[in-house]
Order: sequence, then structure tokens, then C-alpha cells
Amino acid sequence: MKKLTLCLLMAALCCGCKKNAVNQNLPDGPTAIKNKTLAATSVSKSTSKKIFMHWMPWFETPESKGAWGYHWKMNTQNPDIITNGKRQIAAYYYPQTGPYASSDADIIEYQLLLMKYSGVDGVTIDWPGTRVQYDYPDNLNNSNALIAKLNAVGLQFAIVEEDRNWDAGQTSGAHGDFTYMQSNYFNQGNYLKVNNTPVVLNFGPITFHTSGEWDQILAGLNPKPKVIPLYGFTSQVGANNAGGEFPWIYQDHPTVVNNYYAQASSFPISVGVVYPGFNSFYAAGGADGPTWQIAYNGTSTFATMLDKALASSVGIIQFATWNDYGEGTMIEPTAEFGYGFLTTMQQKLGVQYHQHELEQIYRLYQLRKQYKGNSGVQSQLNQVFTNFANQQPVDAENLMNTISGGGTTPPPVGGSVSIKNKWLNTYLYEDNGQVKYGSSNTSANAKWVVEQFNGHTRIKNAGTGNYLNIEHLYSYAESTNVPNSFYSSYWVLEDVSGFKRIKSEWKGTYINLENQSGFAQCTTIGVGADSSQWTIN
Repeated sequence: MKKLTLCLLMAALCCGCKKNAVNQNLPDGPTAIKNKTLAATSVSKSTSKKIFMHWMPWFETPESKGAWGYHWKMNTQNPDIITNGKRQIAAYYYPQTGPYASSDADIIEYQLLLMKYSGVDGVTIDWPGTRVQYDYPDNLNNSNALIAKLNAVGLQFAIVEEDRNWDAGQTSGAHGDFTYMQSNYFNQGNYLKVNNTPVVLNFGPITFHTSGEWDQILAGLNPKPKVIPLYGFTSQVGANNAGGEFPWIYQDHPTVVNNYYAQASSFPISVGVVYPGFNSFYAAGGADGPTWQIAYNGTSTFATMLDKALASSVGIIQFATWNDYGEGTMIEPTAEFGYGFLTTMQQKLGVQYHQHELEQIYRLYQLRKQYKGNSGVQSQLNQVFTNFANQQPVDAENLMNTISGGGTTPPPVGGSVSIKNKWLNTYLYEDNGQVKYGSSNTSANAKWVVEQFNGHTRIKNAGTGNYLNIEHLYSYAESTNVPNSFYSSYWVLEDVSGFKRIKSEWKGTYINLENQSGFAQCTTIGVGADSSQWTIN
């Protein structure tokens, strides 16, 4: 499940660490990893603190594993059920991309670029270990997929060990995990090190509670890492093995975190925490886990926690979390919060970028999906990624504006346009919530406005203010008042031989007049069908 049940026990515990001046000596940026990929440029900020984003690797989809993974469905939800354009997932909040697989290369690219442009220096990975049980091997593979991309974006990483996954009394399994880290992670130039020593955060200890056990776990490692347990647990790891402590998300909010900051300067390595709120889905999902809440207050709780961390003496700030939807601590863009948490980071960390760059990164993700299998376009999008990674967002955006080979010519935006069918030479118009076609385009109801919303294209009727949609999956396309978060009103405009095809982002079907029924329909239809091709001007 997660670490919060343990955290309830840890209010106001004393660490007993020897006091040292804070001197993180963190590297300025990652160097080449094993494949010798050159590191991208680092984003400048107004703070010298290192910013790390806590990332979960545990999401699966039918495309990645043949079925939806537990963390999208728990015990009560079915993501194959779609209501108002959204899949039924085990969360109160909905990712902007929809539910995804953690190993999806397009998702990884999207997530890491968003982090970079929000001021993140690296990723702390909720790491499952090497034990072959449950979905741990999948989580490990997903973690390694993310790690393989980090250096290309210019980000560091560190492991947050889930030691609840070890068997009590058998230190060999834990030792094996650290041996794996030594062989695969510690030798990478972008792994987090302090004074040239690798740092491993530990959720606990939960399984091993004596310094003698930890001596066995870390025996023979070279270099021997510093273990950072949760706040108040140095004595269980042993002073010789621990390098500091870190706080998490507590029911006693924000008291425990405040107590940590009051003594953070006593830790050789100090790690603050920032989170948006807490609203778990465990009870609704038929799963075990905490049910208390921390109010979000929009983005105010997040902003306040960030202010506390920046004002403290910590050398590292861990944002908790990028994508724990089960506990409602996700920071990545969602239908409910938009880019709010990331733009707050940009402002308070002194990053030069804004929401516009984040939206363009989402646009890259959409183009990746739209032109999946089109090697020519994907090659161009690889260059878009490189431009983003090297902080050339204007070049990235300009290239996306000119990509061809299946077509992404920008549609008319702002003023009203007519939508004329190639086959019948008729125009779309709205009549009582239905989209019909006729020979005239002079009335306001036969005019449309192409709009952008959070990276999606919506088509508004100029006469009524309603939006083209397929919300009820009728035999005809609708033009009604639907919320701007509904995928049923999101469209992709594809270029075909000088014309446009209007594709539903939700269903992948196309607006057409094939049946000549008097109504526009939205169905699967071949690219060569003139009835599905339009002039928009």
C-alpha cells in the first residue's frame, strides 16, 4: 500500500544524530551514464536547494501487461468503463493524459520534461527491490525504463527503498537489493551522491530494526551508501549506516514536518518534503490504508509547504508525490488541478518558464500518440524532444508547427470558420443540439471557433457557444454544453491531401457524412473517404 500507516507513529521523535554543518556537496548536474549519452542542460533557479520529485513506477495498462494494473483499479474499479470521457480509475483525480503505463516511453518523456521545466533536478524512485513476487519485477522494469531516459533530460536520481518488501529475519534479500543498486545505479554519473557517497532513502525501517542487521545488509558494498531513514529512525539503522532522516506526509499536518525543520540542521543530509494534500481512495477501492485527509485548498497547501521547505535549512527538497493517485498526492497535471502545482513550483523556485512551455510538452506527448507508427514524424518529434531537453522550447514549438507526413498543420484558431465537406460541398451547423449539414454557411450556427484547452482542441459553435462532441455516442454528432474537461469534446485535426479529418481524441473515430442521413456522424472510416474530409476556413 504505502508508508503512511507507519508514519502515524512518528510525531515529534528525536533523532539523536551528531550535529554537523549542512554541506550537501551535491553535483551541479548529471554526467554521462553507461551508454555515454550526453547530459542535457540544467534549468537555472533562484534556490540552491536540490529539488527531487518522488515517482511511483507501478502503473500498468492492457497495452503494457494485457490488463489494467492494481493501482488503476484496486478492488472495486474498472477502467474499461468510460463515463463522460473518463475511465473509471481508483482515484479521485484524473491524469491529464488519462491512465497510463509507467513504462510507456512517451509518458516517461512527457513526465521528465514537465519536471525539468518546473525546476526539478532529479527523481527519487519508489523502488520495489529485486524480489520476484507480486508486481515487483514489473515495477523494477518500469523504474529502469525511467532511469534509462533521465540523463538525456539532464536529471539525477536516487532510490527510495521499499523495505516492507523484504522478509523479516533474512537480511540476504535486502543485501541483494543493495548489491543490485551498486552494480546498476551507484556507478552512474547522475546518481545522487553526497561527498562522493551514494544516498539511499528508506521507507522505514519497517522490516529490520537493529544496527546489526543493517551492518549485514550493507556489508561488502563499495562504495558503502548512506541510508536515510524516515524521521526519527536513525537508531534503528545505526549511526554508522545512516546519513540523516527525511519526513513524509503525516496525519498530524503540518506539526511533524515543522518539528523536522526545527532540527534539520543537525542532520548531515537533510531532506524536506512538499505535498499538495491527502485524499486516499483506499476505502472506496476496497483496500487497506489510511483514510484521514489533508485539505488541498486549491494549491494553497502545496504553496505553503513549499514556502516552509525553502525557508528551512534543508539541502534537498523531495516533492511527494508525482503520481500517487491512490493517496491523492499527485503533482503531475490532472483534470482537477491542471498545471497548478507545477506553475507554483516555477514561480517559487525562480524558474524562467511558465505554463505555456508545459502545454507545449503535453502537445509533444499528444503528437507522439497521434503519429504512433509514423517513423518520419517520430523522427521529427525526436528532435522536438532534444530541443526541449536542451532548453530550446521556441525551436521545439516551431518544429511542431511545421511537422508533416500525416499532418499537423495548425488549424485556424480564434476567429470563426466554416467546416465544409469535400464530398457533398455542404457545411456543418448546429440545430437543437444536433450537428447537421446544409448548403449555406451564412448563419452564426454554421460558424465554428477552434479553441485550445490544456493542450486539447475543442470546436465551439459561434452561434450558441456549445461544443462539438460525442458525449452520448448517438448516431449523430452533438453540439451541446459540455464541461471543458470532457474528452468527448476533444478533437484532433489531421491533414489529408490538403483537407482536414476531424478525429475524436476519446474514441479515435471521425466526423463524416458517409450515410447522408442529414446529420454528421462520428464513426470509423477509411482515410480515403471524401465524406470524412473537410475544409476549415
